[in-house]
Amino acid sequence: MPLISKDEPLKTSMVNVGYLIVKQLETKKDGQASLTEVTGALMKQGITRHRPITFALCFLHMAGVIDFTPPYLILKKDS
Repeated sequence: MPLISKDEPLKTSMVNVGYLIVKQLETKKDGQASLTEVTGALMKQGITRHRPITFALCFLHMAGVIDFTPPYLILKKDS
């Protein structure tokens, strides 16, 4: 299964949105940010729909890049 569909815009692909989420978490000293902070940063990038954000979060979590500890998204140190 490809990570990017030829029928979807590259800007809202789960890989690109995931990259933007990781980039946002890397700017934080402790590697964690609230979901509100992350979605706010994504909205500034023009990503306003919940579907690409949800898929990107699932993708990053299943890949072992982020972890969830309510209310934060945490960038894993070994990634």
